[in-house]
Amino acid sequence: MDAELQQKLFEEYPNQFKNLKYIECGDGWYEIISRCCSTIQNHLNNQDRKGEPLDFYWSQIKEKFSLLRGYCYGADEYIRGVIDMAENMSGCVCEYSGNKGKLRNKKIRNGESVFAWMKILSDEEAKVEGYVIE
Repeated sequence: MDAELQQKLFEEYPNQFKNLKYIECGDGWYEIISRCCSTIQNHLNNQDRKGEPLDFYWSQIKEKFSLLRGYCYGADEYIRGVIDMAENMSGCVCEYSGNKGKLRNKKIRNGESVFAWMKILSDEEAKVEGYVIE
């Protein structure tokens, strides 16, 4: 992720990102991550009023097998549900542009369609990256 976007998240949610140095995915997923963090922060703020607060923080956020993946410590059932939702949403959002995307896994090489690294890309980004548009 672009350093400026990453820094924006780190500054807005310092406790969530206290142990994370990098977010390892494209800029297109910034909004998904930002809304995920916001929802989690609201939950954490409400937990403070109910008793012992959760010590939640991210250990890694990255792309894996074409989807956004978030690994963390201190999550309760609600937070795990929020993270699952964000991961699922990434399956229809282009990792690079943030536009509507879909799974791409084929490129043209030597005139043939061959399997390639799986990515969630918009039609425009798929063309740029050399993926087959189906």
